[in-house]
Amino acid sequence: MAKKFFTCLLLLSCFGLWGHTELQQKRPEVPYVPTPEEVVVEMIRMANVGPDDVLYDLGCGDGRIIITAAKEMGCRGVGIDIDMTRIQESRVNASNAGVSDRVEFLHMDLFEADISRATVVTLYLLSSVNLRLRPKLLRDLRPGTRVVSHDFSMGDWTPEQSIVIEDKVDYVPFQDTRIVDDYWNKHTIYFWIIPANVSGTWKWSLPSQSGNKTYKLAIDQKFQKLEGKAFEGTQPVLFQATNGKIIGDKLEFTWEKDTQGRTEKLHFSGIVKNDEVVGFVRMEGNPDFEEKWHATRDPATRRPIDQ
Repeated sequence: MAKKFFTCLLLLSCFGLWGHTELQQKRPEVPYVPTPEEVVVEMIRMANVGPDDVLYDLGCGDGRIIITAAKEMGCRGVGIDIDMTRIQESRVNASNAGVSDRVEFLHMDLFEADISRATVVTLYLLSSVNLRLRPKLLRDLRPGTRVVSHDFSMGDWTPEQSIVIEDKVDYVPFQDTRIVDDYWNKHTIYFWIIPANVSGTWKWSLPSQSGNKTYKLAIDQKFQKLEGKAFEGTQPVLFQATNGKIIGDKLEFTWEKDTQGRTEKLHFSGIVKNDEVVGFVRMEGNPDFEEKWHATRDPATRRPIDQ
């Protein structure tokens, strides 16, 4: 019995050592460059970080973004980095700042990390790494989660907002100073909100003078942009992307329809949860018209929103 116990213990130790060694052998894909303090402050402001947030910094470096957010905004944070030296440095910095009880730093591959608890994610990686990370962000993060990236975009995923700020530096680590203004002094900050996936075919019914009518809406979605066709019976009515939007889990669109020679504008709004949306439909110009709106989606019609 004792022999079996020690054999199992040896195997577990070997597997643990193998996993640790494998992680140690992975080299960071992104060179360590500290984010200037002015940029840190602006990233936290742009993400509207508050005391109820859980901020994940992927590729956390020395931990300054999480530590600043925890100290100034009272949030909790998790930093992830594949470089153990950076993790050790982050832990010391958090202790010195007095926020060790609110933050933790994990030595692991950010592509393998569980980030589902995050309400805010911050990044200072590379555009190529962001593109590889993008499917994980859209898959693992809840709708409404805010994502902020320093200097590097997400390809064709248009940000909700971006700003450029300047950082004055006394030392420039480049021999060719012609690139300083374009790279070292100027910083672009990008901001996204994870959208719910509302692609596919939705159905609902609304009361009318002749009884309940059934409606159908087929949505094509790319990230937060929508377009599609609405049907009353078998008649399609286009609603354009300018009228339809998804912000986090909040879906809105306007449906213009002709009724007895006049145009009615119906404004739909609701909260999406999986294959249901619950909200209200209101008629423009008629404050007395307000109906509850409950639509369901055929899950087989759902499509990826990043293709």
